[in-house]
Amino acid sequence: MMKKLAIIGNGTYAKMMKIYIDMTSFGQVLSYVADKEFIYESELDGIEVISFEELFERFSEKEITLIMGIGYTQMGNVRKKIFEQCKARGYKFENYIHPTAIIAPDARIGEGNNILEAAIIEAGVTIGNANLFYGGVIIGHDSSIGDYNTFSVKAVTAGFVTVKNNCFFGVASALKNDIIIHDYVLVGAMACGYKDMEEHSVVVPAGSEVLQHKKSTDCHL
Repeated sequence: MMKKLAIIGNGTYAKMMKIYIDMTSFGQVLSYVADKEFIYESELDGIEVISFEELFERFSEKEITLIMGIGYTQMGNVRKKIFEQCKARGYKFENYIHPTAIIAPDARIGEGNNILEAAIIEAGVTIGNANLFYGGVIIGHDSSIGDYNTFSVKAVTAGFVTVKNNCFFGVASALKNDIIIHDYVLVGAMACGYKDMEEHSVVVPAGSEVLQHKKSTDCHL
């Protein structure tokens, strides 16, 4: 019997998760769930959109499990709020793990995480709750990831990295081995974190320069 699921959220990321669930036959999505003030239409792609009040009235915590469908808005704070609200009511979040992801057998993973295609979670890794790992992410061996973090496409950590909570790592960003990333750190696309980072730090890559007096055909590729 297929799992009965509700996706928390009704935005772009929630709709993307519905596509992944359908493609991989992960379960049957019965509803999208959102705060009343953010429900602008009663259906998305033929699936009803209901409020949290309706979720709590219609589906018990034994009938349905939840999929995190909230993206990186407000550095994960919205995700945190909703996760804690649902957990306080006794609901369980599924870990959505794409069939092409590679997870080391000794990795420890909490709940409400989404690990998308070709992501790699190496040996000795510990992951908390409600983290988003986009396609091609690599979490290096013996690293520790907290809660409510977002790792964009092909973001990479080396080994023995500690990431606390509510951080964002842009496309193709990289973290050096054996460093600590504190809460609410933002590492931009293609930026490199090479040392410990204090709370609320922002890291950007060196500027990509357009060469004014060079043509592509002058480069010997």
